[in-house]
Amino acid sequence: MTRREKVALVIGTGLGTGFMKPMAPTWGSIPGFVYFAAVSRLLPMWAGVGIFAGMLIPAVWSGTICERLLGGKDPRAVVIDEIAAVPFALWPLWVHWPGHWVTWVWLFGVYRVMDYLKPWPANRMEGLKGGVGIMMDDVVSSAYMGLGLWGLSMWAGWLL
Repeated sequence: MTRREKVALVIGTGLGTGFMKPMAPTWGSIPGFVYFAAVSRLLPMWAGVGIFAGMLIPAVWSGTICERLLGGKDPRAVVIDEIAAVPFALWPLWVHWPGHWVTWVWLFGVYRVMDYLKPWPANRMEGLKGGVGIMMDDVVSSAYMGLGLWGLSMWAGWLL
């Protein structure tokens, strides 16, 4: 394995969280929540948007290489898609930061359900090649969650 492939494997598996059992994608989502919380609390929104969008580049790159190394389409150990897609689900929290831990558990559960269900057109994105297909289904389903959170906050005030 080349150095490039090793780096891609470390990134693509979320520093190895993708190898944790059971339910690797669930374990792999935890660093995504930490990543979002750190960036959104430490940086202004414009910088965070740049970081979140920029993260898609190494995510697609590593996903493409990991797919070849691990075999098969979107291997379960590849969790960079969960990590990089979390900000697309949680962006309304930049304005409405929930203080209670129960809210975070609920948000995590909803995020995992959305990732599992992959509502249309997210489910169609899985057919794209390589890292683009690995990433885009998660980004689209996360965007649905983000729009839902935004709608909830606009319609009912921040109930969470």
